Amino acid sequence: MPICPRTNASFVSGPTVKPVHAYSDGRSRTDQHAARESRRGVPESEETALVTSAFDPKNMFLSALPAAEQLRLRRSLAFHRLSQGTVLQEPEQRIDYVYFIETGMISLVAMMQDGAAIETATLGREAILGALSALGNHTAGTRAIVQIDATAWRMPVADFRSAVDESPLLRKMALLSSELMMAQMQQTAACNALHTADRRLCRWIVQVRDRIDDDVIRLTHDFLAQMLAVRRPTVSLIAYGLQQAGLIRYQRGKIAILDREGLERGACECVGALREKTRRVIAGLE
Repeated sequence: MPICPRTNASFVSGPTVKPVHAYSDGRSRTDQHAARESRRGVPESEETALVTSAFDPKNMFLSALPAAEQLRLRRSLAFHRLSQGTVLQEPEQRIDYVYFIETGMISLVAMMQDGAAIETATLGREAILGALSALGNHTAGTRAIVQIDATAWRMPVADFRSAVDESPLLRKMALLSSELMMAQMQQTAACNALHTADRRLCRWIVQVRDRIDDDVIRLTHDFLAQMLAVRRPTVSLIAYGLQQAGLIRYQRGKIAILDREGLERGACECVGALREKTRRVIAGLE
């Protein structure tokens, strides 16, 4: 997949998440009011699924919030399906939306003047893209691109900032999310500098698997080479070795995981470090 995808991709919505449980009667009336409020001023042609009383978020920050704080955000949340290749932000551009990622994977990519690029972080359901904008006007520092089809709850920055101003807990959430993202960027930078390409590829595959809950990853050699900052033949050689070891099966544009535990053993220490950091940060919100 090329690193410079279409930048005018539209968001294609799907249905809201399937109801799993209902709130109490007292809260359901509030939920209905919130749903009505969220529809005000939204054109009928806008293909978004607005938040209704069926709200069972998979995003780890959203799900860790008390019901009252979830309700504070729900009035402005809209559910979006994000197709592979969609660019959500570009360097130096103003951030207009905050994304609570539910499924799939978003990559933060540093771009060089000659067109070279390298991934600085991978974001999944443990992340809030754009959370730092809660603290004031903020422009993007990197490109954010959907690398694996994703879903997310999207919220206008102005509404997010207002909610954070009203709630110390939401302000803490924004800070913790930014802290976690920074930790991942630092760990990735160290990994790219200090660990071998084969261990980094194992780490990357495991991290993707953690986020998408699927043993099939649709990626190309060219994409992996750009993300890992190695030449394409290097990726081919490493993938061939992993396939010969029975860890993966690689076909054109697709990696099938055959032995996850084996990949874990082949990955560098960064996998465990980032999992532990994520656990501690999310626990700090509860």
